Amino acid sequence: MNIEDYCKFLNISKPTIYNWKKDKPNLYKIVMEYKEKNLNNLTKKDELIVKLFNELNEDEQEYFKYEMKTRILKNKLDKK
Repeated sequence: MNIEDYCKFLNISKPTIYNWKKDKPNLYKIVMEYKEKNLNNLTKKDELIVKLFNELNEDEQEYFKYEMKTRILKNKLDKK
């Protein structure tokens, strides 16, 4: 994931992350370590899902999160 996508993932502007690097180095370090450990290990399919999800507005994101949770719960109930 490139820095622009990562900023979208964090819901921050690109200058913000560079300001953190300069003004809050510990915060920047934590954020970048998370990126390296977690987000750089995503498959192409996972990256696409994250990218598309971030293009949704907040209400749409909430809707799809609840829909996914509902489907997962339904699948669990169906297996019982």
